Amino acid sequence: MKKTVKYLAAAFLAGAVMLSGCSKPEPPAQSGELRVITVNFPPYDFVKQITGGSVVPEMLLKGGQDAHTFEPTAKDIIKINEADIFIYTGGESDAWVDTIADSIDSGVRIVRMSDLVDLIEEDHDDDEHEHEHDDDHDHEEETEYDEHIWTSPKNAIAISEGITDALCEAAPENAQKYRDGLAAYTAELNALSDELEAAADMLDKPLIFGDRFPFKYMAHDYGIDYLAAFPGCSTDTEPSAAKMTELIEAAKETDAKVIYHIEFSTEKVADAIAEAVGAETRLMHSCHTLSDADLAAGETYISMMRRNIEAMKESF
Repeated sequence: MKKTVKYLAAAFLAGAVMLSGCSKPEPPAQSGELRVITVNFPPYDFVKQITGGSVVPEMLLKGGQDAHTFEPTAKDIIKINEADIFIYTGGESDAWVDTIADSIDSGVRIVRMSDLVDLIEEDHDDDEHEHEHDDDHDHEEETEYDEHIWTSPKNAIAISEGITDALCEAAPENAQKYRDGLAAYTAELNALSDELEAAADMLDKPLIFGDRFPFKYMAHDYGIDYLAAFPGCSTDTEPSAAKMTELIEAAKETDAKVIYHIEFSTEKVADAIAEAVGAETRLMHSCHTLSDADLAAGETYISMMRRNIEAMKESF
């Protein structure tokens, strides 16, 4: 994939330069004071909330598209080069950004969201941890971090602050408006954080996920215990027999009434655990990408996170 992206970047950018003298550039596909490109949904929504909708970003991921399998087109690369601000997570899922870094125009302000928060290591099985510590290679180079940094509202505040800095640098004439927008949005995120903390304080058992678990930052910041079939960025679809037994036994021991799955999941594992223990299944949304229906309905980061809080409450 990296070779393909690098080739497309070079070829398409070269073609664009050759044609620039005999054709007019296309007008921006978005409206607003600035042209902002985001890879996924959270920063797309953060920009809209901070600017009061005066800046409407363009999101590269389409409704329901998985960032872990996303490959940018040559048009996507051109859009990034024509942007005032480009926002991405930073991590394995968008490692393709590193392959086009040299081709991104120096005038584009780049916000790497993972630079704005304290990262948490991805989950590994115990035997994998032992292997890493015994290996002669540099452990730091092998460390993998959970990329779903926005699942904690506390991180969402830090990310929004970094995005606001970029907006103010790109359009200093509107800096006060953006700062005021950030203050208002931070108040909303703090209220969301308080709601999440209150719900987490009432949990007396771990959340059981028959799926990937992209909520590690939320769990860390709010003291939520959990068990999951796979770590957040796993590409596995079938847990081991031992892991399946562990989850079923834990569900029985804690008298779990709800087994959770994430968006766009086959739900097979969650369904199997729920059937084994007589529980129901519920969705918790990572907010990584929304369906076309949710986007059309005007769902936001905060509204989706409030849905998650309501789903958590069913475990009380």
